[in-house]
Amino acid sequence: MFRRTLGSAAAAAAILAADLVALTLFLNPGIRLRGEALALLVSFFLPYLVVGTAGLALLALLFHALLGGSRPSPPLLSGLPFFPGLAFLALSAAAALYWMNLLSYRHSIPVEFLRGLFASGLAVSAALLVLLAVGVDLFLFPRRGRGFSAALVVLAPSAAVILPLALRPLPAAEARPLPLATETITPTRRVLLVGVDGLGPDVVASGVTKGNLPAFARILKRGAGGPLATLRPTEGPPVWTTILTGRLPRDHGVKSFATYRVLGSTTTYELLPKGALVRLLERVGLVSTRPVTSTARKRRALWNALNAFGIPTGIVRIWGTYPPERVQGFMLSPYFHLLRDDPVRAADTLYPRDLIAEVKSRSVPAGDVDEALLSEFVEPPLRSGGDDLPWRRDLVERALAPDLTYRRAGSVLRAAYDPPFFATYFYGLDVVGHAFLRYAHPESFGDVRAQETRRYGRVLDRYQALLSQWVGETEKQLRPGEILVVVSGYGMEPVPLWRRLLDGATGGSGMSGTHAGAPDGFLMAVGDGVRPGAVLGSASVLDVAPTLLYLIGLPVARDMEGRVLTEIVDEDFAQAHPVTFIPSYESLAITPITAGGSLDDLPPLPEESP
Repeated sequence: MFRRTLGSAAAAAAILAADLVALTLFLNPGIRLRGEALALLVSFFLPYLVVGTAGLALLALLFHALLGGSRPSPPLLSGLPFFPGLAFLALSAAAALYWMNLLSYRHSIPVEFLRGLFASGLAVSAALLVLLAVGVDLFLFPRRGRGFSAALVVLAPSAAVILPLALRPLPAAEARPLPLATETITPTRRVLLVGVDGLGPDVVASGVTKGNLPAFARILKRGAGGPLATLRPTEGPPVWTTILTGRLPRDHGVKSFATYRVLGSTTTYELLPKGALVRLLERVGLVSTRPVTSTARKRRALWNALNAFGIPTGIVRIWGTYPPERVQGFMLSPYFHLLRDDPVRAADTLYPRDLIAEVKSRSVPAGDVDEALLSEFVEPPLRSGGDDLPWRRDLVERALAPDLTYRRAGSVLRAAYDPPFFATYFYGLDVVGHAFLRYAHPESFGDVRAQETRRYGRVLDRYQALLSQWVGETEKQLRPGEILVVVSGYGMEPVPLWRRLLDGATGGSGMSGTHAGAPDGFLMAVGDGVRPGAVLGSASVLDVAPTLLYLIGLPVARDMEGRVLTEIVDEDFAQAHPVTFIPSYESLAITPITAGGSLDDLPPLPEESP
C-alpha cells in the first residue's frame, strides 16, 4: 500500500513540477526548452518532484489513517490509489501559480506570451474542473461504471502539462524603428526630478491636513499634484525604468531587482515563478541571483533622448545606472555608497570621474549620522543595547546615511555641471515604510506593544517631514524657467495578516509595510508654466516620461505607452508649446555606452520585499 501511494504521489507531483517548468518558460521568452532541458530538470523539475512527492504522500497516508486503514471503494486507476485526489491538489497548486504569475507579471511578459499564459491557465483550470466533476460523480453515484472516469483522470492531468508547452509561442522579431536625425535645441524648461517612493495619496493628504508636510502643502497650492497609478511587479528597478523610458517592463527589459542563473546553465533567466518557493532553491544552491545593471535596459532612457538633442543631464542614484553610462553631463550610480571605501570601484560608480574626490568627501557613513537628528526619530536612549541594532540598521544604515550621502553628492555635482535636466532619488522612506509601518499604525496589526509605539511610532512621520523639508528647500531655490517634479512610483500599505503568518512560519522578512498590491504613488509639480492648484486626471507612471519630454520641449515618442499630463500646465504654456510627436527614440544617432565598472561580486543593494 505504501509503495502504491508513493507512486500516486510521485505521478501527481510530476504534473505540478512539469507545469512549473512550463510556467518558467513563459516568464522567460528567450529561453528554449531544448537548450535548457537538463538545467531545468535538475534545478526545477526534480526538486519539486521530490518535495511534492513527500508532501502529497504524507497527505494521502494521513487521509488513509483517518479512514481507519480501509478504502470505501476500489481506486479508479489500478495500482495508483488516491491519484485523482492528489492530482486535483497538484493541479490546484499549478492553477493558482499560473493565475498569480499572470497577474504579477502581466506588465513584464510580451503580449503574445501573455496570451499563451492566459490560455494555459484556462487549460490547467479546465483540467482541475474535470477532476472535480469526476470526484462529484464518484460521490453521488458510487455504483456507476468507472471506465470513462478513469480515462478522464489520465487525460485531464496530461492535457494540463501538454497544452501549456504547446501554447507557448516563439518570440516575435522586433520591428526596426525609423532612423531619427537630431539637432541641438534649447530646452523650453529646465526640469528637476526628485524620486521619493512609499509616498501615497493618503500619506500626502494626511500629512498636509495635520500640517506635518508644509512644503508639500505649498507645492500643491502653487502647483499641481495627484495620485499616480503604478504597475507590477511593484519594485524600484522596473517601476523607475518605466518612469524614465515611458515603456512597460516587457519592453524595457528591467523586470526585477535581480536576474537568475540555474545550476548547470549559463543562461540568464529574467524571472522565476512567484509563489514557487524560489528562495529555498537559492538556499540549497540550485539557483543564484545577480543584480540588475544598466546593461539590462533595452530601451532609451530620458537622458539618451536629451543628450541626442544636445541637452546635458545629471543623474544621481537612479535604479539601474551601474555601470554608469557615458552621458553628456554626469551620472552617479546607486552603488556609490556601498563601494566608496574601494578607491577603484568607487570611481567606477561616477561618470565622468573628475569629481569623485569631492563626492567621496561629502559622503555620510552610518556612524557619522548626528545623534541629535536620530533623537527626532527614535525616543532615547539611542545606544542602550542589542535591541537597538535592528532599528539602527534600517533607519541609519539603509535610510538616513545613504539619503544624506546622495543629497550632498547631488548638490556638489549639480553645482559643478548645472544640467538642464537633473534627476535624483531618495530611497529612505521606502526602507522605513517597510520596517516601521507597524509602529506608526499599530491598529492595523494588533500585536504592537505600547512601549514600541512610543519609541518608534514617529519614525515614519518624521522621515516624511524630513523629505518634505528637503523638497521644500529645492522648491525655494527654483529659478525662472525651472520646474520641480516630485514622483513617488508607489505607495505603502500594511502587510496583510496571511503574509505575516507565512513569514513567521517560513522565516521570511518580517516587514510590516508592503507595496506588493501596487498601491498608488503620487506626483507633484511646481514651477514656471505649471498651473496652480491643478489636480491630475487618471495618471500613471507611464505618463511621467512623455510629460517630462514635453516640459523640456522635445517631441513625445508614439511608442511610449503613456500620455502627456497637459492638465498640469497653464493655458499660456499649453498654447505656446503644443504637443509634438515622433515615431520612436530607439533609432537615435547615439548609442548608450557604459563608462566601465566590474559587474562581478557587486554588494547587495537594499532589496525590498514588496
